[in-house]
Amino acid sequence: MTELTVIREIAPSARIAPQATIGPFCVVGPDVTIGPGTVLKRRVIVSGNTSIGSGNVFEEGCAVGGEPQDLKYAGGKTILIIGHRNRFCRNVTAHTGTEVGGFLTRIGNDNVLKDGAHVAHDCYVDDNVFLGQNVLLAGHVRLQAGAVIEANAGAHHFVTVGRYARVSGSTPVRRDVPPFTIFNGGGIDSSAPAVRGIHEEGVRAAGISKYEEKELKNALVELFEDESALQTKIEQLINLGIEGEVAELCEFCQRSLKGVFGRYREQFRGVAPPEAFKYLPPEISADLKRPTL
Repeated sequence: MTELTVIREIAPSARIAPQATIGPFCVVGPDVTIGPGTVLKRRVIVSGNTSIGSGNVFEEGCAVGGEPQDLKYAGGKTILIIGHRNRFCRNVTAHTGTEVGGFLTRIGNDNVLKDGAHVAHDCYVDDNVFLGQNVLLAGHVRLQAGAVIEANAGAHHFVTVGRYARVSGSTPVRRDVPPFTIFNGGGIDSSAPAVRGIHEEGVRAAGISKYEEKELKNALVELFEDESALQTKIEQLINLGIEGEVAELCEFCQRSLKGVFGRYREQFRGVAPPEAFKYLPPEISADLKRPTL
């Protein structure tokens, strides 16, 4: 009978909850915290200054907490924070932040990252986000709650994908994607990526009232049936006394229009974004350069 010896490499200083499960051939670094109910299945590497919450599942081959692939990174003890109940499928990677980008990469709660997805330095992934197979997020990307990024899509640095938006597969995302929209193009048909419709499933998932849902859909049609004169259309809606989801949609679009190349977060180049001050401990955030908003 062949005897199998399970080999793991777990640093003595790692903080691992007794209810966590560390599978065979996993590596856990000295500055790692892992919460209860989290499972590292097989050949998972957790390194760097990484904090993982409860109830997460990491499938075979995941590597999280590695140093960012950014030439500006100077070797600082930057951070990766992962929340609760996330599913990381096979070979998912996520890096810590950079010093100039705000020190932090954060992945929230109840997200699904399919095989081969990558979350680069200084990204912020909110809650209930879906990343398809081989989705690649460049640095400093923000994915708002409920966003869906389908397989083989890629997001440019400093892009924001709005709440409950859907990016179709193989789409290059070079500018902000408005909430509740379907964004595609640049694939087989070689058309320029653009808003192509309303993400009906996203609207339903938002849990808003029927009245607000109707108002939101009307606003989306008004704004994106033809994207020309978008700023004028936004001002017209604002003059009608909008509120709730429609007001937030218009505010999102205005920020993007003011951003460089349609990317609101470009203003955070070289400074920490607002999210860093929300999630970092005061002893770190106190020394960061704040953006001028």
